[in-house]
Amino acid sequence: MDVLICSGLAVLELLTFQSSWELDSPSIFKRFFGLIFIQYACLKFHRIVIYPNFFSTLRHLPGPKDHNLLLGQEAKKFKADGPAAVQLQWMRTWPDAPFIRYISFAGKEVLLANSLAAHKAVLQTHVYDFVKPPFFARLVGEITGVGLLFSEGEAHKRERRLLAGPFSVPSMRKLLPVFRTKARALSHVFEELLAEKQYATLEAIETFSKSTMDTIGVTVLGIELDTISSMYPLGFLELYNRVLHQGFLGQLIWVINAFLPIRSIIPLEANRKFIQTTADLRKMLREIIQQRTTDLANETFKRENGESRDLLTYMLEEAELRRQETGKEIWSINDIIGHLLNFTSAGHESTATTLAWSLYVLATHPAIQDRLRLEITSLLETDQEPDYDSISALPYLHNFVREVLRVYPPSYMAQREATRDLVIEGVSIPKGTQIDLNIPLVHQHPLIWGPDAPQFDPDRWDRLSGDAATPFAFEAFLQGPRTCPGRNFALVEVKTFLVELVPRWHFHGIERRGGELLASGEERLGKGVKLANPSLTYRPADELLVRFGRVKKLH
Repeated sequence: MDVLICSGLAVLELLTFQSSWELDSPSIFKRFFGLIFIQYACLKFHRIVIYPNFFSTLRHLPGPKDHNLLLGQEAKKFKADGPAAVQLQWMRTWPDAPFIRYISFAGKEVLLANSLAAHKAVLQTHVYDFVKPPFFARLVGEITGVGLLFSEGEAHKRERRLLAGPFSVPSMRKLLPVFRTKARALSHVFEELLAEKQYATLEAIETFSKSTMDTIGVTVLGIELDTISSMYPLGFLELYNRVLHQGFLGQLIWVINAFLPIRSIIPLEANRKFIQTTADLRKMLREIIQQRTTDLANETFKRENGESRDLLTYMLEEAELRRQETGKEIWSINDIIGHLLNFTSAGHESTATTLAWSLYVLATHPAIQDRLRLEITSLLETDQEPDYDSISALPYLHNFVREVLRVYPPSYMAQREATRDLVIEGVSIPKGTQIDLNIPLVHQHPLIWGPDAPQFDPDRWDRLSGDAATPFAFEAFLQGPRTCPGRNFALVEVKTFLVELVPRWHFHGIERRGGELLASGEERLGKGVKLANPSLTYRPADELLVRFGRVKKLH
């Protein structure tokens, strides 16, 4: 667009100031392209240097001033110890500011929401005055799909209503046996790893990723993944992991593509591999959808499978019902693929990461582990297969899971762009301004959670007061109309796995490479475990090795 504007101006200038217009004159073309270059350079200089430093209405807001001319603060964020490390440093420098201003690529001004009031305004009060920025859609959308995540306005409201059923409490009651079966299958994996040894070591991220993806296969796709994996060169989990966890070069292309669309023109193998993998993943989903559509037209299939509870079957049945009522299609096959990818990423990667961090906490906080085991064991003594209500009623388990999500939120970032001029907390925000919502910033803010905010303490949930007692102090699933619809799904799945694992297995510590356990006090984030950066989720950069053994039974 900038090049077109400069080209148009160059034509006008030549028509205005050229005394003798000779179309075939070589000098005309030299002047034409020279004018384009000069005007483009001036335009970029104004946007990168002049406007943000001397004319922007946001320039007086607090924020870092040591930005790179072209990269702003992005290089510093990329090199940081974790994906939220730089933002947390800014928060501690300007704790009282509702917004912190920083410069991103090419002089772009970004506001980091730094107060609960600012977060509430973006997520609730003015929720539909903000949209996902185009670069964020490229950053996240090519991995997680479009679906509900990137729908806006009335379309978002409609999609929320249509997809409410699979995530309701009655649906969670029906899904509990699936969660329990997969949790017991995982416990069997623990048994095989340990065998007759006193203790063994497991890699938590990989172990839970496989288990939660198996769960997703049944609850979202309505199929055991081993069944479809045998039909393709690469299984669903391997394809998805290739998309989600790229090498350094793949991650670099992924980040650059978010700001400058280069995906279609980069000839490197890492880029070609990513494009092919995403195509294969979508092809697999398309074939699953087509087969399920055929199955649902078969009365025998419907009779044998009974009431649907997986997301895909629900969506296809809902689409057919709406088509019969209105004569219109509510979802295309690409729409359904987008929703499936949304819920696969939300229900797999984030849940696996939460469970892995749960084991990390249990292995490094023996007193918390003992207390949680005592509560769960007391329940199992009276009910070997507790139902949804019994599990939900365990207070310490509920506090423990919320604290894991507070200190280690699986999704750590959301970004919005203002669609009109707004005033929030006394700050005039021009149309087009990008707002960053950094979840660790809220979860570790000392003015919200107190000076001990970075510490892991499940009991804090029993003594909430002030800002910490408000909904927007806890944003692991965001809040407001755009809160994650799978919130209850994730909580029930994590709790069901912990109810199965904690009474049977004791977690002794976190191993370094070579078998050495982390020393006492090193468990604090940033000392014992390095975070992946860049990453879509708040996860360890390397393996998370957990040493475990059987729980000794008292006689």
